[in-house]
Amino acid sequence: MTGLWKALPILLVACASAFGQLQTDTITITATRQVSLLPDQIVFNVQVVAPESAGLDDVVAQVAGVGISAANLTGVSSYGNDGFAWNFTLAVPISQASATTASLVQLAQQSKQAVTFYVQGTQVSQALQQSQPCSQTSLISDAQSHAQSLAAAAGFTVGPVLAVSDGSLAPAVPQAVAGQLFAVLLGTPSFFVAPPQPITCTAVVKFQLLRYH
Repeated sequence: MTGLWKALPILLVACASAFGQLQTDTITITATRQVSLLPDQIVFNVQVVAPESAGLDDVVAQVAGVGISAANLTGVSSYGNDGFAWNFTLAVPISQASATTASLVQLAQQSKQAVTFYVQGTQVSQALQQSQPCSQTSLISDAQSHAQSLAAAAGFTVGPVLAVSDGSLAPAVPQAVAGQLFAVLLGTPSFFVAPPQPITCTAVVKFQLLRYH
């Protein structure tokens, strides 16, 4: 019994020494998932051909009645000898597509400048994206599984989470819709809408890596 008590301090020192050699490092994983959202906006491209003497304020004044402002400007290019072509995008709820089309047709007929438009596509609005928050728990779980696979191959084990970015959604990009313009111009109450648009949800997770010598 006396021998056991003499050996015990030696064992404790050995254990303490082993834990004292614990080394740490980190690994950062970007986890992604896709959420499918049905587009809720229709995007119009509106072009105004104005003389060279016309400025942005002059052009915007011609189309302000349909909800277009300077913030909707996407580009300006030369247009033969007639001046410049000013291009704008206008996104409205799909439920307002027919009313907006009617307003644009009236604008094209009554404007002093040459105004043309077409449907560029559909998109998921920022408001709808923000109403569908990313599942941070699922993203962290995905990141942890991936981190564990990589860590095990290098002789490490995954420790606690050190940092997590907020889950985010990729910005919407208008999706082209063939044939939709004709249905809108005809004033039909329903028309083809693009299939659900995949939105990429991401999170960057930083883990501690542990290894014993």
